[in-house]
Amino acid sequence: IVASWKGLSACARRRRMTGWGGRIARAVEGTARAGSLVAGLAVLVITLLITYSVILRYFFGRPQIFVDELATFLLVVVICWGLAHTFRSDGHITVDLLVRRLGPRARAGLRAATLLLGAAFVAVVTWQTLDTTLRAYRYGRVSTVMLYPLWVPHLAIPLGFALLLVAILLALARAARRRGSAGPPPG
Repeated sequence: IVASWKGLSACARRRRMTGWGGRIARAVEGTARAGSLVAGLAVLVITLLITYSVILRYFFGRPQIFVDELATFLLVVVICWGLAHTFRSDGHITVDLLVRRLGPRARAGLRAATLLLGAAFVAVVTWQTLDTTLRAYRYGRVSTVMLYPLWVPHLAIPLGFALLLVAILLALARAARRRGSAGPPPG
């Protein structure tokens, strides 16, 4: 019986990963954790900014218009930079009503197919959002209130999706390696 990747502790996973693949996996894991930490801190900053804005608006009659723009940018960071960590920790919503009824081979094949499809989708999203970011940079687009260059907040999107793409490709490589090391079927 092969233990599932999710069931292994982080320490056991690190011991199993060797060579370049292990280094890449550890780098992605560390980067995903760091992105998740930044996303969590961004939630805290959003909360503080909105509290600050509410207090100034309702008690002193001085609304702070920059808060909406900054909170929106930080919300993009929260969403995009938490993607890879959520994927690696199996935190995304899954519906396995039918999958549970499949045999181990069919389940592994379906997992590989969905990882491949997910990687293709995330690659397209990464490419398109990177293109948008580069256009914002090339044309010198700025935000409407704070007048900062828009490519800066836009860059959070392709970076988050690129990290998710690498995490998906690592999971696909692990699935292929597991399938290749399983040997011939019994019987």
